[in-house]
Amino acid sequence: MLREFFIWWFGQLADLLPRGLRRAAPNAADAMVITPVGPLAQGINAVAVGIRRNGKENPFGHFALGAAGLAELPRSAGRPTVLRLGEADILGKTLSFPLAAERELDQVLAFEMDRETPFKAEELYWSHRIAGVDRQNGRLTVRLMLIAKASLTPLLGALAHIGIEPARVEIADGPDAGSYLPLVPENGQVRRASRRLVWLAAACCVGFAAACLVTPFVRQSATLTRLDRVTAAGRAAAGEADALRREITRLSSSAGLIQSERDKFGQPLAVLAAATRVLPDDSYLTELELHERKLTMSGRSAAAARLIGAFAADTEFRNPAFAAPVTRVEALKLEIFTIVAEVAP
Repeated sequence: MLREFFIWWFGQLADLLPRGLRRAAPNAADAMVITPVGPLAQGINAVAVGIRRNGKENPFGHFALGAAGLAELPRSAGRPTVLRLGEADILGKTLSFPLAAERELDQVLAFEMDRETPFKAEELYWSHRIAGVDRQNGRLTVRLMLIAKASLTPLLGALAHIGIEPARVEIADGPDAGSYLPLVPENGQVRRASRRLVWLAAACCVGFAAACLVTPFVRQSATLTRLDRVTAAGRAAAGEADALRREITRLSSSAGLIQSERDKFGQPLAVLAAATRVLPDDSYLTELELHERKLTMSGRSAAAARLIGAFAADTEFRNPAFAAPVTRVEALKLEIFTIVAEVAP
């Protein structure tokens, strides 16, 4: 009981830290750690599982991503479950904003997500950390980390089927190592712990309230003086914030136009992802060109003839056909192909 209380209490203290520091804190809390075997882009067939306790992780082994394999996963009562992904599975981007955006950084990033990435905010698991503050020039450098929800849906669905719901994605390596992306509301587990320990938490709150009552009142004068300085310094920041809000309003009015233009010409990354999904494992592209929703793909395949049927069966493409005769390279046992298709709106 005391151990659970201290875990909850230190979690509350961590919430008092600035958001940038909280999201970059080391991932050393006790948890069951699930790591996909291999990159997400190649499909997940198995996961590696370990139990992290007191900063040390003990591996359990590999488990196949299927009903029979996942049924053998160990259950870790009282510990959260987290996913651990490598740098290759996470998209990171460094952005720059006016310093005034720090107050509403989550809203600003959510609004800018369409422009900075090929996805909408609701299609992503994402987080950020403040990488630098230039108060002299009034700029804020932010590191944005994200992953498409669709890439984790098969794994999360398989885990949910056996009653496991990871709380977050931890980044294992690269420039964002130690950061995490929340998969559920960040304080959900803390709230559950607080309900179990409500009487002990209430007693602590009473004790801290009593301590606050005996705090010397002479500190009030110093606090008021400091607030006056902050208010004076904040006037310039408030003006910059107003300018930022006006810019956001202006961009909002043009968001429909931008989206219509994207729909007209297609989104290259989304088209590339769809084409990669359709291609079988023994086929790959060497060239891809998208022009006003007309897609031209060149590549090599063990059996190029079947690619037309695969693209015709997919709802993302229309009227696939070979743009040139298929050439077979006997030395490589591959066929060189060029396919043209229309991208569905």
